[in-house]
Amino acid sequence: MTNPTSNVAFTPYEISFCLHDTLRTRMWKEAIEDTVKPGDVVVDAGSGTGILGIFAALAGAKKVYCIELHPRFGILIRHLAERNGLSDVIEVIQADATTVELPEPVDVLICELLCTGQFFEPEVQVINHLRQFLRPEARIIPQRVRSYARLLDAQEMLYGIRIDCDSRSVVMHDDEPVTNRVLYDTIDFSDTEKLHVDSTITLTARDNRLADAVMIEGEADLTDKITTHPTQFLYNPEVIFLQQPMTLEKGRDYTLNIRYPYGGDTLDACFNIEPA
Repeated sequence: MTNPTSNVAFTPYEISFCLHDTLRTRMWKEAIEDTVKPGDVVVDAGSGTGILGIFAALAGAKKVYCIELHPRFGILIRHLAERNGLSDVIEVIQADATTVELPEPVDVLICELLCTGQFFEPEVQVINHLRQFLRPEARIIPQRVRSYARLLDAQEMLYGIRIDCDSRSVVMHDDEPVTNRVLYDTIDFSDTEKLHVDSTITLTARDNRLADAVMIEGEADLTDKITTHPTQFLYNPEVIFLQQPMTLEKGRDYTLNIRYPYGGDTLDACFNIEPA
């Protein structure tokens, strides 16, 4: 399996949209308040606006390192900390979170680089790298991620044009699931070192119908008690068109092999369907 080829970076528009997705951000706030203890040293990796680091500081952390590669957001994080009286707690490190060196051991690692199927974003690579700086009893948010797949007879036509050469994060009116949904990948961040998916699952056809796409869905356990659900920005289903569609037979089982690197592009994902 090759390394991720995706170089997708979120824009200021997308990061602002993420901040103002209140359902998503409140879930993270609750998870941070339940995890961070007074006196903790916290890292917020891929900090964006810095809102999660602010939550950690308000929860009692004595030091919060906000790691952010984009210079624009480093400035904004400092302004946000100043406006909320937290400049003595928040420290911005402008760096790549997959290679950064931290100045001290860490009690809590926060990393909100989540994406459905863990495409596009280097969540796994960041946590794998930063694990070396964690204290033995350190806590990680999120704790684990699960990904699910089903086959789809997907809508191809839009605006009178056939559009089936890219993935999309929108479920269309004429999208029709043609199999059941099955778990195909679990990432446990307490010990994850793997960098790719290579999983084979068995799906059952619902009808005699064409399968021309895979729909990926996901969720994350932020804590033992808080599991994410789709919001405006977080964990929308990802529809990925197949290079070789297959007509399914109702009631028959099919194996689906799924292979791709974490953080890679959906265009690089490999799917192989065969009768079981």
